[in-house]
Amino acid sequence: MRAKLERSRQSARECRARKKLRYQYLEELVADREKAVFALRKEIEQYSQWAKQIDAGQIPEGIQETLEDIIKQERTNNSAAASATTASGSCPN
Repeated sequence: MRAKLERSRQSARECRARKKLRYQYLEELVADREKAVFALRKEIEQYSQWAKQIDAGQIPEGIQETLEDIIKQERTNNSAAASATTASGSCPN
């Protein structure tokens, strides 16, 4: 009887430990997502400010660099996709 009680207690300890780890993981996940949401909101605010400046006939400061970065990113993505296509071959199986 004591062995069964001890196994039950051990199982309960292990369950609590797993639950604690799961909650820690979920808390970290939530924190990461909150950071991502904050960064996206900041980006949206920047774009909104730029749109207002453009509507007012002004050229926003920093927009040129951002556009150049976007173009570089797209070129990098396109060349990586082309390399992957070339590496896999263009003949269907």
